Amino acid sequence: MSLKNSKFRYILVIAVVALVFVSYIFTLMRLQLVNGDYYKEQSEKKIYSTETITASRGSIYDCNGRSLVTNTTGYCIKFTRALMPKEKQNDIILSLIRLMEQYEAAYYDRLPLAQEAPYGYTTDDMEDAALKNLWEKLKLKNTPSAEETFAALVKSYKLADYTPEEQRKIAGVRYEMDQGAFSLSNPYEFASDVSVDIVATIKQLSDEYPGVDIDTEPLRYYTDPSIAPHLLGYVDKIYAEEYSDLASKGYKMNDTVGKSGIEKAMESVLKGKDGTRVIERDSAGKVLNVTVLEEAESGNNVVLTIDSTLQKIAQVSLKNCIETIARRGNEPGRSGTDANAGAVVVLNVHSGAILASATYPTYTQDQFNSAYSALAADETKPLFNRAFWGTYAPGSTFKMATGIAALEEGAVGLSETINDTGIYTKYAATGYSPRCWLYSDYGRGHGLQNIVAALKNSCNYYFYEAADRLGIEHLNRYCIKLGLGIKTGVEIGEATGILAGPDYRSSIDEYWYPGDTLQAAIGQSDNLFTPLQLANYVATIVNGGTRYTTHLVQGVYNASNGVCIQNEKIEVADNLHMKQENYEAIMQGMLECAKSGTAAGVFGSSYSITAGAKTGTASVPSGTANGIFVSFAPANDPQIAVCVVVEHGAHGNYVGSVARDIFDAYFAGVSVGDHLTDENVLLPAQ
Repeated sequence: MSLKNSKFRYILVIAVVALVFVSYIFTLMRLQLVNGDYYKEQSEKKIYSTETITASRGSIYDCNGRSLVTNTTGYCIKFTRALMPKEKQNDIILSLIRLMEQYEAAYYDRLPLAQEAPYGYTTDDMEDAALKNLWEKLKLKNTPSAEETFAALVKSYKLADYTPEEQRKIAGVRYEMDQGAFSLSNPYEFASDVSVDIVATIKQLSDEYPGVDIDTEPLRYYTDPSIAPHLLGYVDKIYAEEYSDLASKGYKMNDTVGKSGIEKAMESVLKGKDGTRVIERDSAGKVLNVTVLEEAESGNNVVLTIDSTLQKIAQVSLKNCIETIARRGNEPGRSGTDANAGAVVVLNVHSGAILASATYPTYTQDQFNSAYSALAADETKPLFNRAFWGTYAPGSTFKMATGIAALEEGAVGLSETINDTGIYTKYAATGYSPRCWLYSDYGRGHGLQNIVAALKNSCNYYFYEAADRLGIEHLNRYCIKLGLGIKTGVEIGEATGILAGPDYRSSIDEYWYPGDTLQAAIGQSDNLFTPLQLANYVATIVNGGTRYTTHLVQGVYNASNGVCIQNEKIEVADNLHMKQENYEAIMQGMLECAKSGTAAGVFGSSYSITAGAKTGTASVPSGTANGIFVSFAPANDPQIAVCVVVEHGAHGNYVGSVARDIFDAYFAGVSVGDHLTDENVLLPAQ
């Protein structure tokens, strides 16, 4: 290479560098001198957004002031529209979803399409409100297929460049954003109760998530997640199909509402009043200032009639009882290996207050949040509140109703005896001759029985004859007074049940025969009642005939100053004015049943608490019969009534241990025991 060429190249490099330098100088001059004011204005540009300050929900306490549900503070992820580039929304959302999946964390996605291919509808009900709402949003008509709906989502949200799996995930969030009315004035909550690890990652990578903010919010905290989940219920974000109704009440799409149980029934008092704040940010999204326009006001506190200690004992005892029946079902002379579910209800007989109510199988609030799909798919239905919504044939626990009606109407005399020969033959000509249980098991009848002995021994024959004389219309008039086949009024909802009779048969286009009255009289036929109804039925009898509306709420109190806003509502639903001598006979029959009758194996004559009881065994379409047990204590001054039902529990006497455990705890403070015994076993005189 010549010296001349080398010198030329050197001069050329210097010239290029000089030109670049001059260009930079020119650009800098243009920024500072020509457009300086514009760029200064942009750098100082501020973004204002009005946001909601979420009010804390009121707390829930038991009757002794023990905390059941309160609040804690958690992190949530929110989107701010002004700071989230529209053209990058889908990429930002997908990146966030991958981050959540990395930590196995949940985010809101209630799009009614399956999460996995082929992305079918999550329901077979084409009238489902969520589906209709989705179709309306996409302007689809004539019940489109899931494939058509998915394609419309891809087009609407511009997702063609993503894989089908990514399309479904992004569409789920975009749909939620639309339902939440995401806008400049309305942030969207992407996820709640987020871990600190996720929060740290988002803050560390904030440049990758423009418009994504971390905020704090009140979250529900269950002091003992296992206590009364069916009664307390749960909260969640508003569903799209709910919003139209709730918007008129001042709710916003991102709000949390009670979905079931007390959380739903007492929503209007538990929900506080949200506040408002203005957030000032710079162009990079950094918060410069927060101005509170209106402070949030906490919701009111609710005190329940539930005693959490008694509730825990009821839950444990019910579980132990069912597991024991199933475990011992293969022993000689026993049955019930298929026992797998049940319920127990405890009532204050003088007010209708529910002191405890347990269902088995059950779940915890933690499981509900983390494993809902598994719980919902479980064949034993742990999410189902059997105590309030399960309906069961009452079996022989119904016999007090038949006895009261027959005595009050004069169909049988107070001291009259009916001779149980074992087989009731009045309708033998029609091919119907029902038997007393004693004849079926031992080949003989009970002999002469008055009302007290008939209840003590659970004599079917006596009640066949009493009901045949009485007639189904008179019987059912008293049943209604006692609350059978009608709702009890509890705040969180319940089943109505079925009262057997001509009216019900007519409603299903079937005929009522005389023999049906005999079966109805002993708690079979079409009779189906909830454990709550049966507990209230017993409470009505033992308090002398006053039927109270059942309730779970003892009072409502201001969270700030503790002032009582709403007292316990003790309401009389009906009155059955029994003759005193008839009342005493029924009470004596239940007392004798507990001492030396079919419930003697549970209590017997030596039990320290004088209780009254009635056992019941009800046939079911398949499997072992259900076991039912109703009881009250103390006998001389009834305070509480208990109903226990165990599906496939074999005998009423098998399930009575739950009632005894409850009495031990309520009256004597004794821990849960094991008193499993046999029903309908002939006992020596005591």
